[in-house]
Amino acid sequence: MLNVSSTTTLPWSDLKTSARIVAAAFQRFAQSGFTSVTIREIAGEAGVSAALVIHYFGSKDGLRRECDSRVVKFVRDKLRTGAPAAENLDAVFVQYGAYAARAVAADSKDSRELAEVLLEVARTVVAEGTESGTLRGSSDSEAQAVALLVLGLAPFAFPAFLARWADAGLDTAVARLAVPIAEIYTHGLVADSGLLAAAVGVRGEQH
Repeated sequence: MLNVSSTTTLPWSDLKTSARIVAAAFQRFAQSGFTSVTIREIAGEAGVSAALVIHYFGSKDGLRRECDSRVVKFVRDKLRTGAPAAENLDAVFVQYGAYAARAVAADSKDSRELAEVLLEVARTVVAEGTESGTLRGSSDSEAQAVALLVLGLAPFAFPAFLARWADAGLDTAVARLAVPIAEIYTHGLVADSGLLAAAVGVRGEQH
């Protein structure tokens, strides 16, 4: 989950005004979603006036677009490093998981570029993993990439529930889920082929 400490090593008060506003927007959007958060709440989080937020970003939509563009830039910068795509996707989840989950779920015109960039990385993860033998291929590699992205973002889509379940913050809850999720990825979940057969049957009925 994005927080101030994960976006900068500087104290909150040492950030430039615009950077404080963006960091506060990331935090509030990730926690409460885009529609319910107000400019006044973001301004209060950043320690500035609502008028100053408008001065820098024009509107809440403008601020959201700035947040989206920063995540897109983060992803594209990661892609240019030449690191394995799986590492890049993990880095996005660590840095921006909660925000990205909200953005992709909202499916707005502005968030679709972000969703497509993330899916681009997931497709590369599938391609690289299948080629290297570290990932089992699927009969539908495109849907496999979407599933990888959705499953990666899923824990961040339930912040209140997971924090309550873990009796701690979302970061602690996600960390606790890491091993069982990795076990499912590595060893699988079911011991027979019944679930797969049922899924294939349902897909066949839908075509």
